[in-house]
Amino acid sequence: MAQAPRYLRNCWYVAAHLDELENKDLLARTLLEEPVVLLKTETGRWHALADRCPHRFAPLSMDSCDKGIVVCAYHGLAFDGAGNCVHNPHGPVTGSLAVKSYPLALRGPLVWIWMGDPALAETTPAPSYEWLENGSHHIGLGYLHGLANYQLMADNILDLSHIEYLHPILGTEAVSKAKVEVETTPDSIVTTRHMVDELLSEPLARTYRAEGARVDRELRVEWRAPSLMELTVTICPQSPPGAPPRGSRTLHLFTPETSGSTHYFYVSGMSKSDTSEQIASGFRAALEKAFVHEDKPMIDAQQRRIGPECDIMDMGPAMLSIDKAPVLARRRLRQRIDNERIFRDG
Repeated sequence: MAQAPRYLRNCWYVAAHLDELENKDLLARTLLEEPVVLLKTETGRWHALADRCPHRFAPLSMDSCDKGIVVCAYHGLAFDGAGNCVHNPHGPVTGSLAVKSYPLALRGPLVWIWMGDPALAETTPAPSYEWLENGSHHIGLGYLHGLANYQLMADNILDLSHIEYLHPILGTEAVSKAKVEVETTPDSIVTTRHMVDELLSEPLARTYRAEGARVDRELRVEWRAPSLMELTVTICPQSPPGAPPRGSRTLHLFTPETSGSTHYFYVSGMSKSDTSEQIASGFRAALEKAFVHEDKPMIDAQQRRIGPECDIMDMGPAMLSIDKAPVLARRRLRQRIDNERIFRDG
């Protein structure tokens, strides 16, 4: 019996952020278990190709890119950004020498890739986040290589009850007492956690300019397939009376590398209208500490206990009320993957 497909393919994934590509002509990365190389043309435009020469399957990324042409370091075949062979030092150029190409799209600082049917990419816009692209927010970009399945990493964001225990700066005792709502739409799963009369940790209170004040805090996570999440934090100080709300936004964008490893792209944003660059920089540093030194070790350790090729849901985990949003997201994604397979196989 054929193995069920692991990934949704006819959708956009983040391949890189522009900071990673600065001063580079090539970037090699495995996405959905496929080796891919990003290369820059002479005009500065980026393209994506399968990182495998069609001759002896040597990685194209082992050589450099010159004016948008990548040359295989093994036998000298040269390819342009569309995957066409433009030079064969051993004979004529034939159609069999073409390399698979992937559609790319740039939205703000993010480079998106389409891993499925290229024709469908033409009619499906890449995800766009207005606050990320319109210059209204201080933006921080981050990347982690997670040694865990991408859905396990997404579960971590969809269930924020863990911040009370894993993140001492971000969580308080109010988190477990919060009212939690989960809503579904045809395109999303939204979970909202409401904390009332909360006293934030000193570092977090400074970030949101709520030192010494009790606050009402809302954490809203919106999930969209395949594994794209936007976390919106809203802080409402109870004093002084009439104090305006403060907040932040964070994108958590997971791209599978393999079944047991993930490219984790995160983006932080704080409004320039009411936040200084210094505060936003401190916020970015606090998030990086939480992700690198607290989330990643825990989730990597989870995956080791689960096993490299196992899915946590196949092991019959005990379920708690806090698992509703992650379970709904997993079901929605599985349905999308199954529908894609049915459509493809007829």
